[in-house]
Amino acid sequence: MPLFDDEVSASAARLLEESGFTRLLAVPAFPVGSPQGFRYPLRTKASDGSEWYVRSWGTDFQIANRAWLRRGLSASFSLGWAVLPEGQTDRLLMIETFETDGPSASEHRERVLGCLEPYVRRSAVAESSRWGRTTLRIAALLRSDPQTVRECSS
Repeated sequence: MPLFDDEVSASAARLLEESGFTRLLAVPAFPVGSPQGFRYPLRTKASDGSEWYVRSWGTDFQIANRAWLRRGLSASFSLGWAVLPEGQTDRLLMIETFETDGPSASEHRERVLGCLEPYVRRSAVAESSRWGRTTLRIAALLRSDPQTVRECSS
């Protein structure tokens, strides 16, 4: 049974999982100030006055929390619904990695992301430091149909 209901989503998710990424749920919104620290780029107010981060386009997100890193998580992705500047989509891929071993880890991530290229219509990338690790965040809007897919080697 495929992970998602179309070839592009299923192939992209399978490629990431085979490369050691952990799939996280595509939670539509998080309350601002939640103790886990999750966030998305878009922030909005609900009718009751509470503030929420809404799953959205951009690289200012945090989909993994520090406790998960202590348990060994270093690369994760989430695929699903989101708000884009031009409307809504169900094809936003968010990738977050935490690197500790320098260039070799970065080379591995670049290879995986290069392999995703046939599935991605547009993307944005940000790198920063969090919790003593180099953090890479990628927002990618998946295509509706794949371009020519090339083989990716490990």
